[in-house]
Amino acid sequence: MTREEIYASIYTHEEIYRPPQEEGSACLEVALGCSWGKCAFCDFARDPFQIHSMAQIEWNLRMLGRLEPEKTRLFLLGENAFSLSFEQLEKIILLTHSFMPNIREFAMYARVDDVLRKTPEQLLALREMGVCDLHIGVESGSDPILLMMNKGVSSFEMAQAFQKLDAAGIGYYITVILGLGGKTYRNLHALETSRLLNRLHPKCIWALKLKIWDNTPLAKMVKKGEFIPMNPREILLEERMLLENLFLEDTFFMDTTVLDRLTIQGFLPSGKEAMLQTINRLLL
Repeated sequence: MTREEIYASIYTHEEIYRPPQEEGSACLEVALGCSWGKCAFCDFARDPFQIHSMAQIEWNLRMLGRLEPEKTRLFLLGENAFSLSFEQLEKIILLTHSFMPNIREFAMYARVDDVLRKTPEQLLALREMGVCDLHIGVESGSDPILLMMNKGVSSFEMAQAFQKLDAAGIGYYITVILGLGGKTYRNLHALETSRLLNRLHPKCIWALKLKIWDNTPLAKMVKKGEFIPMNPREILLEERMLLENLFLEDTFFMDTTVLDRLTIQGFLPSGKEAMLQTINRLLL
């Protein structure tokens, strides 16, 4: 088989979606779609949710081992691959060692409820097996906004889940969505999201700009006048308020979507003032 034929046999789609932090990781497709798939803003989970058979996963691993035998980190593909049971993840990790013996670290997307369904003992065992990082969409720390967007979890449940990850020693990267509260909840969104994040220990906070996708429940809300989007200046003001109220240690903050040609990024707390100065200059 050619390299192109192998890729076609192990990936459902030509384009592979993974976080920027996983750019150097090998990618193993274990599932498609999102186990929740009901967030009002989301156009990402287009595939019906399904977990691949262990036979398919073994084939994918066998072929991936031929393509990238030197890789040491494996990213499990699927909108929330951590929805797989402890037993399924354990089997995949054991299989990985058979076909890709250099792999030492595992990472994947997760939902908060995926974490809550696993016991502290299971999380600790997964960490010992090499699961070191999860990528989790918080989006907002405000319960009214989470409810409006049908996120399926509360801010209290989020805090519980991240406390479990901290106890197990599993790292996590968080996304928040600027503008998610619209004009109605813009201050609430920034303040309550920062309040939640200050209780956590994320490796990175990735601030995304809300995009209103066609054919989503949010697009219908906008059409009915039930959600009023923020303009670019208001989103910058919201980002400033969020940053001003973040008091975290050793966390990387990055914003790659608010502006087309500029990335606001830096470590907290050391880079906080420089990031705020950049935003203030843009607001002049």
